[in-house]
Amino acid sequence: MTWQLLWRSAHVIERALGLRAARRTARMAGALEGLTDAGVHRIALRISPRVAADNPWLVKVSPEWASQSIFVRRQGLRLELDLRDNLQAVLYYAGRYEPAVRRFLLTELRQGDVVLDVGANIGLHALTAAKRLQELGGGRVIAFEPATDCLAKLQAAAARNNLQIDVVPTALGERQHHAALRADSRYDEADAGVRSLYGDGAVVQEVPVIRLDDWAGEHALQRLDVVKLDIEGSEVSALSGAAHTLTRLQPRALLVEDKRAETSARLHAALDELGYQPTGEVMDHNALFRPEQLLRASTGRR
Repeated sequence: MTWQLLWRSAHVIERALGLRAARRTARMAGALEGLTDAGVHRIALRISPRVAADNPWLVKVSPEWASQSIFVRRQGLRLELDLRDNLQAVLYYAGRYEPAVRRFLLTELRQGDVVLDVGANIGLHALTAAKRLQELGGGRVIAFEPATDCLAKLQAAAARNNLQIDVVPTALGERQHHAALRADSRYDEADAGVRSLYGDGAVVQEVPVIRLDDWAGEHALQRLDVVKLDIEGSEVSALSGAAHTLTRLQPRALLVEDKRAETSARLHAALDELGYQPTGEVMDHNALFRPEQLLRASTGRR
């Protein structure tokens, strides 16, 4: 395939013409390979240093090609990317990131919806939701993200794309406190997508942690329709601190990262207690849950 030849030639071009030419060639390869969801996944494998040994047949993206600041247009959005971060590198080379999640947002959202993005990172999904709601005629996006570098990119992107997002610079948990946001020792410290409160790498910053129940009460939140929860292993704690809000407002869709075998049972149990059941749909490691009564009503209509 053409993209396979381009990936190989990128390393040859690096030696002959330099890093920028190599990156442009790899971007052309990624644009072709990334046309399919499976291709986006392969590009993630090409980039990730952690899994490099598990896929020796794939031509890898050289870390030397990573620019700390490159302006692009991706998924209809104007963005500034740091290619040291895996999420942003996948978006740069493949042209897309978590395409199944994006499709879900585009089809699920309705006019007037209130969307909560917990662990917003640079805001790619929050921006997608805000743009879609703008096209539909209105709605609200609330993004929780504690990392200052990600926050800066999110807010700059929202302004650059003329989108409204309510940004909350905190993490969510089961109690109010301060915690260390740590890098993952297997990745570059600039890789924002793998930072967590349980990481084993260097401390990136101290971050405030609050309960969603407290925030929702203080801000008189009266509606919540769709929730995306992706916080690198802290999902159960966040759900514990959001129990009253989720029970009270009953969002019709919870999209929760569920890729850790050691915590999956606890995650499903926590959601079951809140009245949410899995639909069986999994999008880019994110499982979709809906209120039990909504699923029953849907089944009864068939």
